[in-house]
Amino acid sequence: MKKVLTLKQFQDIAKEVISLQPYVEVLSSTFNIGDEDKGIEKEAYVLGFSRHSKAGFEICFDWIANGDLDGYLIDMFNFTIEPYCRGEFSPVFKGPIILDDFKEPFAPFEISAKITELVEPEAWTKWIVEYLPEPHVLS
Repeated sequence: MKKVLTLKQFQDIAKEVISLQPYVEVLSSTFNIGDEDKGIEKEAYVLGFSRHSKAGFEICFDWIANGDLDGYLIDMFNFTIEPYCRGEFSPVFKGPIILDDFKEPFAPFEISAKITELVEPEAWTKWIVEYLPEPHVLS
């Protein structure tokens, strides 16, 4: 039988797991300085995922780091990191069944929403910064 947790137990474990250093992987990145004369727009983003886990409990964030396109080339490396949904939702939880107050299981999208409400963005984005490129990469 699969393990079952109350919402409170889940919240406590989720905070603990997010505080652990995740496995982070960059999947792709695009940097294009653009050309207004040719109608080519600026682009600066990095796609990746982070997997926070401990035995029997895993939270994965698909994320996108968008560069600041309002300024100069150097500004493109001022990233804003946020969840990115490649599938149905992000973050994705794998682990025990989480029951609500009426002993009904939460749907996956509800658990995903609970995680984004519970976890401050800095708690999971702080691990990603070291994987993002720096301006010298383009030279």
